Amino acid sequence: MDRATIIERYDRASAADDFEAMRNFRHPEWQMTWPQSGETVIGHENYVAMRTNRPEGGGPRVEPIGHGGSGDVWWSEGIIHYGDGSRWLGVWIYEFADDLIRRERVYFGQPFAPPAWRARWVARGNPAIA
Repeated sequence: MDRATIIERYDRASAADDFEAMRNFRHPEWQMTWPQSGETVIGHENYVAMRTNRPEGGGPRVEPIGHGGSGDVWWSEGIIHYGDGSRWLGVWIYEFADDLIRRERVYFGQPFAPPAWRARWVARGNPAIA
C-alpha cells in the first residue's frame, strides 16, 4: 500500500474513532506530540485511554480536508470540531518507519479575520474554515 493511501485510510479511521484500524497503521513505537503544549502521547494504548477518558466525553471530531507528502514525511489538514461548537484548523505531520506511522506532530489554530492593514500586499482567498 502506498503512503498516500495509508494516510487517507488513517485519517478516515481517526475521523471515525476506529482505534483498531488506527493501530494497524501505527508503528509499535508510535508517538504523537503536541508542540504547543509540550505533551507527547507514547504508545497506542495511552492514546486510546486518553481519548476514552476525556472529562467532557469523547474526543473532538476531525473532518479531513487534504494530505500530501513524499518519502518518509507526510502531512494532513483537517477541521477539528469541538463539543462546544468551535472549529479549529489542525495540521498533522507524519514520519514513517518500516511503512508504518512512527511519529505524529499536531498543530492547532483557530480561524481569524485578516487584518485590514495587509490587504494591499496579499491576495484574499477563502479561509479553510468559514
